[in-house]
Amino acid sequence: MNFTRPNFSVAAAMLGIAAIGLSACSDTILVRPPDAVPPTRVQAVIEVESDHPTDSLIVDFGQVYAGETREKDVTIRNLGTDALQVQDLILPNVGNFEIINDGEYDEVLAPEASTIVSISYSPVRDETLSGTMQVASNDRDNPLVSVTLLAEGLAPAINIDPPSFDFGNREIGCVGQVDVTITNVGRAPLTLSDLYYEDFAGSGELTLLHNVAPGTVLNPNDAVQGQVTYVPIDVNPDSGQIVVLSDDPSSPEAYSQQFGSASLGASNRDEYLQDGNNATDILFTVDNSCSMSDEQSALAVNFSSFLQIVDALDVDYHLGVATTDLGDVGQLQGTTRWISPSTPDPAGTFSTNVNLGINGSGIEQGFHSAYLALSSPNIDPGGYNYGFVREDAGLRIIQVSDENEQSGTAPGTLGAAANYVAYWQSLKANPDHVVISDISGGLTGCSGAGGSASTGADFVTATVMTGGVSASICDPNWVATLSALAWLSQSFADTFELSMTPVEDTIEVRLNTVPVFVGWVFDSALNAIVFDAEHVPENGDLIEIEYTVLGDCQD
Repeated sequence: MNFTRPNFSVAAAMLGIAAIGLSACSDTILVRPPDAVPPTRVQAVIEVESDHPTDSLIVDFGQVYAGETREKDVTIRNLGTDALQVQDLILPNVGNFEIINDGEYDEVLAPEASTIVSISYSPVRDETLSGTMQVASNDRDNPLVSVTLLAEGLAPAINIDPPSFDFGNREIGCVGQVDVTITNVGRAPLTLSDLYYEDFAGSGELTLLHNVAPGTVLNPNDAVQGQVTYVPIDVNPDSGQIVVLSDDPSSPEAYSQQFGSASLGASNRDEYLQDGNNATDILFTVDNSCSMSDEQSALAVNFSSFLQIVDALDVDYHLGVATTDLGDVGQLQGTTRWISPSTPDPAGTFSTNVNLGINGSGIEQGFHSAYLALSSPNIDPGGYNYGFVREDAGLRIIQVSDENEQSGTAPGTLGAAANYVAYWQSLKANPDHVVISDISGGLTGCSGAGGSASTGADFVTATVMTGGVSASICDPNWVATLSALAWLSQSFADTFELSMTPVEDTIEVRLNTVPVFVGWVFDSALNAIVFDAEHVPENGDLIEIEYTVLGDCQD
């Protein structure tokens, strides 16, 4: 009996199944072609919507200030006929975006059902953001939906320019400067709470100059400036930084660093010879009022004791006499206006000059008279006292009066004693070369064999300020007084101005080739070595001063 085997090829082809074995049902295997799509019954369809007016797949947070938070809602809806499973929400890795109802929105949506996902944006810096949030679901055709997130974070943002600066290797004393600008490059006001400098070496070689007060507010694009100055004083490396404290949320502490180093420059040696230029200009301002006849005579008679000591000290002196009467406008008295060692009879000439008479003003103004005697136009070329004052000579002013000084009460005068002292000291490069002395009634007045006198407190004040001699006009021993004044007239050079500006720590002083370490100081205002009174080089001494020259380079 013959059977007709059923032909499954058509049916198999229609079903997309290949017939592999036909001998029996158990031998038949159905194989899916490799490019066939698996059958599914899931018909979930996702829809994502925002409040954007033109594109529902854009969530625009707009402009948000740092420190504030703005929320936006995204609606996820199932438009299909099967259940929609929201499998994941993937936020962009930029900006402070957050799903604030994470775990609370519905992850499985029935057909036509929807859920709301709330997203927040909290900026911490000034930024413009564009990121993509992906919504993953079981929508067979659209398993990943991309949602664009836009945001503008408005915050202050500090910028310091330059952020660092190297002054390089400079000679000691070669000053460097760099301007530093602090700018608000953000889009919200920036408040500077503090601004200061940290000098890591602590030597003060790096300093910051600025006028930015704490609490200064910089609007967007506004800027302030400071200047860092580098003055190296040694060869050690230096570093420091500007520190700016502000409300920039990203950089509440901002820095600008500076670096520098220095090296020694050229050396220099100055030589001086103490050549006996023992020059001193001595001005006696003598009261010529009605009570001063005896005192003028005593001064004239005993003055030879003053000259004997001055001559023994080999002082190159100019000696002049002025009155306390401003009617004489400070002009030196006598036919020989000032006396010098070459004057034929110095003591006799002084005796003549100092016997001024007693018809002068009863308002004694010795300070202002001395001021006039030593200032323009008296000492200008052609002036009445021209030639008396020498630039390189010491200055001694001796006030003689039995009444107190009264210049401070007159219009147009300098006032207090200290003002006159300051003026006289300004006439010399070294103020110590000016010494004021007085022969007066002292602090409280006096009475004695030499007569009586009112207080001379203002005279004493000037004397004390300059280290002079204060003697009593009531003491009949004028020899002792004049001798003390004579010893004070000596003016050997104690100040030696350097030819170049030194690095102070490198100065070496030698006296007759022997190093000396005490008895002298460097006066930066004078740019000179100044010896104290007990260590002034003697006549003929060789003074050598060696030092490293302070750099003077220009950036």
